[in-house]
Amino acid sequence: MAAITFDATHQKEHIRKRLETVFAAFGEMLDAFVSNRMRRAAAEAAHVRPRQPLGTSSPSINAQ
Repeated sequence: MAAITFDATHQKEHIRKRLETVFAAFGEMLDAFVSNRMRRAAAEAAHVRPRQPLGTSSPSINAQ
């Protein structure tokens, strides 16, 4: 009976360690995904023309 209890405890510990490994890997993948998305968004934002304050016109419209 003690062997069964020890084996069940050992299995639980093994499963817990594997889950920790899986969650750590998932966390790293999520961090990499978010980081990549943030880099892309920053790069795209650098190419966007700045907004004009309300009530002002853009120079391209007045330059005709």
